Amino acid sequence: MKQCYLILLLLFPAFLSAQTTDSLKKTQSFLSGRVTDLSGKPVDRATITLPDTKHKTLTDREGEFKLSGISAGTYHILIKALGYNELQEIISIKNNEENRVTFTLEVKSEKLTEVAITGQKRKTASITKSELALIDIPISIQVIDRKLIEQRQIISIEDAIKNVSGLTQNNSYNGAYSMFNGRGFDLNASANFRRNGIFTYNNSQLFTDNIESIEILKGPASIQFGDIAPGAVMNFVTKKPLDTTFQKFELKVDDYGMIRPTIDINGKLTKNNKLLYRLNTSYESGKDFVDHVNSKNYLIAPTIAWKITDQLNWNIELVARNDQRTMSPGLVSKNGDFEELKKMSVRTFLGEPNTQARYNEASVYATLSYKLNKDWHFQNTFYYSKVNSSYESIYFTDNKVLDNGDLNRKNEFWRTFEKSIGTSNDLIGKIKVLNMTHNVVLGFDNFYSDNAYYNAEYKDLKPFNIYNPRYGENELPLTPGFEGDKDKEKSFIKRYGFYLQDQIKIWKDKLQFLLGIRFNATTRGQKYTAAVPAPDGYRNDKQTPFTPRFGLLFKPYPNLSFYASYAKSYEQNGWETTSRIMLKPTLGEQLDFGVKSNFLNDRLGISLSVFKINKSDVMGYVMGLAGKPDFPHLFYNEEFKWALYDGAKHRSKGIELDINGKITGELSVNIAASYIEAKVVADPAYKTGNLLSGAPKVISNLWADYQLDKILLKGLDIGLGLSYRGQFYSNTLNLPNQKVSSYLSMDLAVGYKYKNVFTRLNVSNLTNNIGYLATDGVYRPFWPRRSIFSIGYKI
Repeated sequence: MKQCYLILLLLFPAFLSAQTTDSLKKTQSFLSGRVTDLSGKPVDRATITLPDTKHKTLTDREGEFKLSGISAGTYHILIKALGYNELQEIISIKNNEENRVTFTLEVKSEKLTEVAITGQKRKTASITKSELALIDIPISIQVIDRKLIEQRQIISIEDAIKNVSGLTQNNSYNGAYSMFNGRGFDLNASANFRRNGIFTYNNSQLFTDNIESIEILKGPASIQFGDIAPGAVMNFVTKKPLDTTFQKFELKVDDYGMIRPTIDINGKLTKNNKLLYRLNTSYESGKDFVDHVNSKNYLIAPTIAWKITDQLNWNIELVARNDQRTMSPGLVSKNGDFEELKKMSVRTFLGEPNTQARYNEASVYATLSYKLNKDWHFQNTFYYSKVNSSYESIYFTDNKVLDNGDLNRKNEFWRTFEKSIGTSNDLIGKIKVLNMTHNVVLGFDNFYSDNAYYNAEYKDLKPFNIYNPRYGENELPLTPGFEGDKDKEKSFIKRYGFYLQDQIKIWKDKLQFLLGIRFNATTRGQKYTAAVPAPDGYRNDKQTPFTPRFGLLFKPYPNLSFYASYAKSYEQNGWETTSRIMLKPTLGEQLDFGVKSNFLNDRLGISLSVFKINKSDVMGYVMGLAGKPDFPHLFYNEEFKWALYDGAKHRSKGIELDINGKITGELSVNIAASYIEAKVVADPAYKTGNLLSGAPKVISNLWADYQLDKILLKGLDIGLGLSYRGQFYSNTLNLPNQKVSSYLSMDLAVGYKYKNVFTRLNVSNLTNNIGYLATDGVYRPFWPRRSIFSIGYKI
């Protein structure tokens, strides 16, 4: 029965396509051409449409486009591009010929208007390193765009990823930053996150107001990025300067005291549009729903784009941000029971009000792009980042409350001084050989990061009673350390890689093969000093693997593709400093089958994927032990009661559905649903067949927004969201008393825009349901009902 259901799901898009597409006609002719402005400059991402037909495409960086499978005859052709007047002409197509045309667009004299690209026609060059549309890539990729961010008033990454299947938040480091799970496996904080395709750590609040969109590449991505966990890669694409002038001011407030003003200013520094700028700034101060928890942060992100020549462009981006917030350790209950937890208020604070997480970043990103010709371009990105952070965390020594309400707590205070530098170099283009088109990416990247880590003395705090909480009764230690300490040892990562990817298109682009390989050399370890010498037996961990990716894509219609892909990954575990053991890397491999399609004149995109990921040589920690464990392990820590092991095998398999775009000109939807089973295949510490912790089998989300176009209600839009998170275990032991219940929430929104003024009200968790994250008997409640109101002005 399950097999039949799967077959029906896979055939569903093909059936719809057959119903909504003209009868298949024999492919006879091609239409190719180029779109430029009045100065002869190519127009990138212009939309080319033959109205009342299925034919639609986008121009590339050189303004070139191509449509295939067109029957002979006379057609209207419509050309639209952001910032230009649309153009409509009549063309004639001759049989058995490649018809060539050129078009010239005029720049609009009025203010910029929006031309949205939706569905599977979108491109994600910064994460895929290619110029292909999503429908042509045999990989599962989703995009959270600016329109969706604005409709849902997203101010955190946790809210953003609700719009993508197979991706979820599964933990939090006491509110300082969140952890995530992709396709059933944890994402690596030092590997799986990118900003404009460039590495960034997940050790802070990832979402900032200079984010234009968020790209999610699912499954292993080692060919693009080297050592990386196989679940997913999260890439944050920042706002860039535009060929227009505007100023946007917005203020957000909520019913918990948040105040969040933001500014987005874009303009021209020269009359010839050669030098452009954009400035995004924001400030936020507010309270959490948990008692005694506050936060404050700011962002300053100026960007300059310099069009040095028609072929050479340079973009430089600076980021300065600061984040400070109270650390909240979550909730625990008697014996860690989930049902007992329900007796506690979600507002209960079990930490200390003066414990803070502090994050300060200064980064620079510079991208130089050179167009060699109409088919090839080279791009170099350089970046440097400096981050100082400190975390004053309180944790529970046994993750449970005693019968009298007492709770045993301990401090974990630490700080880091971190520097990162690197470059990425890509040669991207296409070449035709015989009847094959090769879409090639050839690249080299290198990266270096070091980190001076200091921790304070661990201290047992005085018993804390949850029924009679008393704060400030402990003398908390000071965290040592200062920037530039030459006697301090540092951990480091040094990575470089060479990669080659070729997507070959044959049979008039109906059949495509993706072949890719990367050589990666990564060294992780410690740089010791004379004051702090290396321990006996110490050595750096250096890995030099080759990682492949293979893909096959069949595209019977321009708006429908079927794909299959295979990819491998590896995660470098390195030297475990406490046990002084060199850990083996964790290996992963994935099989992925899917369907991608566009409907309703390419307004609505659908992606369905079925996958299986195997991980081997998985290492792990078992916390909160009563004594030395019976299972095979590498090391046991007597003081903190934890054990280290490796050699485990875990597996994840599932099905994912994503639907996004517009059903009508007024109604837009985003649907993300997944069924994923992540479980133990073999593990020294856990029973075979147990489900992995923090990974619900079922997660589904819906968002719909309707824009009214009636005269009296023009400018008004209404949004509705539903989010469901299935039950899961807080520990891979699958203890029945730590099984977390499912959770359903509803969001509502209403917005209005009149001329230059816009306002919006979003109410999340309208029914005020209570849901939790959970890890090892520590529970972290989701936000209760919350209202965010915004008002803004754009000129």
